[in-house]
Amino acid sequence: MEPQWPLIIFTTLVSWCAGTFATQAYLGMKGTGKKAQMPCWIVSAVLLIVGGVAVFFHLQHWERIFNGFGHITSGITQELIAIIVLAIVAVIYLAMLRKNDNTVPKWIAVLAIVMSAVLVMVMGHSYMMEARPAWSNILWIVSLLGAACILGPATVAVVCQSVGEDAAELGMPAFVGSIVNAVASLAAAVSINLTHVVEVGNYYDLTHPMKDIMASGLNIFGGESLLPTLAMIVLGCAAPIACVFMGKKTGNWKVYGSAAIVCAVIGAMCLRVVFYLAGASVFGIY
Repeated sequence: MEPQWPLIIFTTLVSWCAGTFATQAYLGMKGTGKKAQMPCWIVSAVLLIVGGVAVFFHLQHWERIFNGFGHITSGITQELIAIIVLAIVAVIYLAMLRKNDNTVPKWIAVLAIVMSAVLVMVMGHSYMMEARPAWSNILWIVSLLGAACILGPATVAVVCQSVGEDAAELGMPAFVGSIVNAVASLAAAVSINLTHVVEVGNYYDLTHPMKDIMASGLNIFGGESLLPTLAMIVLGCAAPIACVFMGKKTGNWKVYGSAAIVCAVIGAMCLRVVFYLAGASVFGIY
């Protein structure tokens, strides 16, 4: 399957949004980072909006996206519900910030963290399809959560330092998040590589009659998937850990935190490219 860039952007930005919102809620629960609360909320909102708009570019007839909203079992319906619920929580969170001088009650902070995680899991689950063996794997959901774990703390650390807040307390969450992201991404990549399509007879894609369904893209360590896999390992896994370590050591989050964000975003997108290249169907449809 060809990489679906609108969906790659959507999943990456929504994970980024969820991680940022959950991290600012973590600070809100502790009563710290008051100056950074509003800028972080704006960053999260922009990421969610841009990611949501990107989905529409995936469809030639975007208006037909509404046809799926009437079916509760539809992945896109479940994503919409999760996004709406998170948006409601975010609006309540914003109201609390405005009312209480950039502080929030613990209950809304906890709810924000929970709903951020739920949104990422629901989004990941919508791509799990038995017809595409490499996708029907819970590690795909884990990899999306891993991206949120590094992008969130790194983003909030950069914002905190930019507005004059102390970002030191985000050093450990960012470092742990970078390791979680690396382990989750590598696990998902290896799992995809070990997924094989069973023998289903002489089926071919009618639009590519000379192309066997056992495409080379199923092997992430070879063929078209080699370069994005290597980029994911170097930029998406190793580089964020190094950047966060340096940020924690030097306290310069503007430089090292920003570098960690850029590398993690590139790595997340590369993993999603591999995800799509491995999206061979047991029905022989690309």
